[in-house]
Amino acid sequence: MTSEREPVQRERRAIDGLDWSVPAEPGTPPAHTGPVAPAPVAARSGRPVRAGWVVVLALLAGLTGGLVSGLLIGVVFDDSGGAPVNGGTGNGLTVEHTSAVRDAAAKARASVVRIESTRRTTSGVVQDVGSGVVLDTDGHILTNAHVVLNTETLTVFLADGSERKAIMIGHDYPFTDVAVLQIGPGGLEPVEIGDSAALALGETVLAIGNPLSDFEGSVSVGVVSGLNRRRTFDGVVQPDLIQTDAAVNQGNSGGALVNLRGAFVGMPTSVVRESRSGQPVEGIAFALPSARVLEIARGIIAESGAYPRPTLAIEHLDLTPDVLARAPRLAVEEGALVTQVIPGGTADAAGIQPGDVITGIGGEQVDRQNLLLNVLLRFNPDDTVRVVLNRDGRIIEVEVRLGKRG
Repeated sequence: MTSEREPVQRERRAIDGLDWSVPAEPGTPPAHTGPVAPAPVAARSGRPVRAGWVVVLALLAGLTGGLVSGLLIGVVFDDSGGAPVNGGTGNGLTVEHTSAVRDAAAKARASVVRIESTRRTTSGVVQDVGSGVVLDTDGHILTNAHVVLNTETLTVFLADGSERKAIMIGHDYPFTDVAVLQIGPGGLEPVEIGDSAALALGETVLAIGNPLSDFEGSVSVGVVSGLNRRRTFDGVVQPDLIQTDAAVNQGNSGGALVNLRGAFVGMPTSVVRESRSGQPVEGIAFALPSARVLEIARGIIAESGAYPRPTLAIEHLDLTPDVLARAPRLAVEEGALVTQVIPGGTADAAGIQPGDVITGIGGEQVDRQNLLLNVLLRFNPDDTVRVVLNRDGRIIEVEVRLGKRG
């Protein structure tokens, strides 16, 4: 069984690695904000218009223009003085869209909870806050694993303000940042499950959670900015993330990303704050798709524990450029460096040692494109696989029967 390690950060901070901004188009003239001059009117042939008629026509035009303007104002703005409605362009939202956002927020808010946890550190007891989503009337709560791992106490606060003690049923860390809690049943509003596979670029979504600990039940609105984004978290490539520009902050982790029907389509798990060069980044957050979250959560509930994943019962470091710069000189530059072997585990039984570099498992190469944990995901517990090692420049092959992580 592998030992659990506390995540380095309570709130993920993904580094994008892309240093970019949106420059102004070269040669683009500044937007004109002043009044538009009327187009010149061509002179008409025929009899000249008498001065008296000019005055009458001017008065009629003024009356007609005022009447039309009043009608247009009545159509574009409501009586409260400025809220755009059908046909309005003040903030780009129609009445139907605004109502849909309001209704979706009201519907999903009842299913989003606040999770308070305590953990003991060398400096004392630390309290953390995250978010969660009610899955069913049995009291199962979905959240991010990094919100609840290595905690001593867990308390769930429902949308109505009531609180209940919680226990962690299981998690899928580090493979996926998903955990399932359980509270007592009764008075729960399970979230409606949406189809994350049906999301489209530009579709409106809402992020609901408890940012910064103080703003419980906050709702932010954005769009789906990208689909199937690939990011590496905790040594595992996540290939199907939803990118959104809905505001996500510390405390939103484990909450709900919902569509305009108020249906759960994703779980916010990460936000990009800066590029690798330190440039500030705004409006880039990532959520796990609901389809995968639900598959894992149901597996955790069925197992009454950790999602069933294979393990070599080792600790390791993937050989990234950063690791290579700090590690002692190695014979290879691709693979996974074994840093610890769990006594009595599967790797120990096969003779794998600390300092070995694993370069292949079951015919699959282990490198920077195929990290060790991603390769393990292709197998099942109890599978017997051939593991290729580099030990001080010597190639060694051993057979390992994969264990089931606890």
